[in-house]
Amino acid sequence: MLIIKFALEGLSEALAKEAASFGVKLTMVEPGGYWTDMYTTMSLSQPIEAYGPLREEMTKQYSEGSVDSDPQLAAQALLKLIESDDPPLRLILGSMVFDVAINTYKERINIWKQWETVSRAAEKAIPAPEGYGEFEGVQP
Repeated sequence: MLIIKFALEGLSEALAKEAASFGVKLTMVEPGGYWTDMYTTMSLSQPIEAYGPLREEMTKQYSEGSVDSDPQLAAQALLKLIESDDPPLRLILGSMVFDVAINTYKERINIWKQWETVSRAAEKAIPAPEGYGEFEGVQP
C-alpha cells in the first residue's frame, strides 16, 4: 500500500508543477485519524502470519500519540485550504501525522548529508554527445 501511496504522491507533485503554469493549484491532504463510520463498517481480510511482526510494529508505532478526532475539524481545515490564495502542496492534518512527516524528512536530510560527497562527485559537466538534440528533420 505504501508503494501505491508514494506513486500517487509523485504523480501529484508532477501534476502540480505542470498545472501551475495554467493557474491550477493542487494540494495533497495527509490526514490523521478521524472518528467516522469506517471503523464500524469496514471488513478485514484474514491476516497473513508472516506479516505478524510488521503488523505489530506498525500498530505500536502509529498508536503512540495517535488521536482520532472529530471529522468536523478536518472539514474546517479543508475549508481554510479552499479559501487560501496560496495553498500548500501538502497539508498535514493532525499532530501525530505532522510529527511523523517532520521526523521522516529529518532522517532523509541526515542521510543525504552523509552521502553528500558521493552525490556531488557523481556530476561533472561535459560537452553534449555529438548528434544530441538532433531529430529527424529538426536541427538545433
